[in-house]
Amino acid sequence: MDKLIKTIPKPPETDYILSSFHELQEQGAVDAGGFHVSSMNDCVRRGKSLPPVVVLYPNIVLEGDLCIIFGQSGIGKTIFAMQVARDIAARGKRVLYADFEMTLRQLALRYESPNFPPTFFRAEMDMEAPAGDVLKGIEAAAVTNMAEVVFIDNITALSQSLDKSSDAGSLMASLNALKRKYNWTLVILNHVPKMFSGSVPLSLSAIQGSAKLNQLIDDAVGLGQSSRDKSMVYVKQCKWRNGEVVLDADNVALYERTMNGDGNLCFTFRGYDTEAVHLETASASGREELKAKVKELSSQGMKQQDIARECGITQSKVSRLLNS
Repeated sequence: MDKLIKTIPKPPETDYILSSFHELQEQGAVDAGGFHVSSMNDCVRRGKSLPPVVVLYPNIVLEGDLCIIFGQSGIGKTIFAMQVARDIAARGKRVLYADFEMTLRQLALRYESPNFPPTFFRAEMDMEAPAGDVLKGIEAAAVTNMAEVVFIDNITALSQSLDKSSDAGSLMASLNALKRKYNWTLVILNHVPKMFSGSVPLSLSAIQGSAKLNQLIDDAVGLGQSSRDKSMVYVKQCKWRNGEVVLDADNVALYERTMNGDGNLCFTFRGYDTEAVHLETASASGREELKAKVKELSSQGMKQQDIARECGITQSKVSRLLNS
């Protein structure tokens, strides 16, 4: 009987191209070129594990963000920013306010009572030994005083050529670098061109300077003058990178410039409204309509404070219209 010859199957040929492809797919991320490189899935997982965003001042300042507060000249940006800074300091944060706007005399006229939180510090330029690089000077003052939140009033102290894209981009890169280096929260004040005088809705395009400013900030909050009452301003969020926009054109926050019980100039919250109601219509008929409405509501027995709320103006303006 012939012996059965057992045939041993040949091993399959190795597909080196497919093998190399699989090895390439399984290769983990490697840091290089000064960059931390991770898989997208790992980035999402680590992002989900981060602590929630801390609100330092509702709808205005988020911890760790670079925010611009902007508005036309004379609207009260400094009053508003100092009020925000004061509130943040009252919560225990160390706040440095770099003030390039007011003298000590002007400060004393605005604030009757020196009752600010002990963690609220103001820095003004030493005119006898001015810093060659203003931003480096602010950095040194903030680090020395262990600041966690830094206000700069205003951006023109840092650069006079913000309309140039290269200069604006360089400045914003420097500010973002400081923010990351020290884990600071930065709030910068800025003006708007004259065309945004109350008749044009607030937007990122209203910020004075190059579009580079808008691209490299986290948040932008605008202050607009109410055309219905010059003692009223409205606040609108125009950019909010790390949260949901609450104060949009349909829901701006209204504030009245007043003196509080301590004799300090401040903004008092007066509710919410639409931006369109407070834009300048430049019509005498509109003012007469408002006056007629106020008188009609008064004749119906409505109290002045209720008329003010109904018409979106201050009680003092209601009184003026009734007496005019």
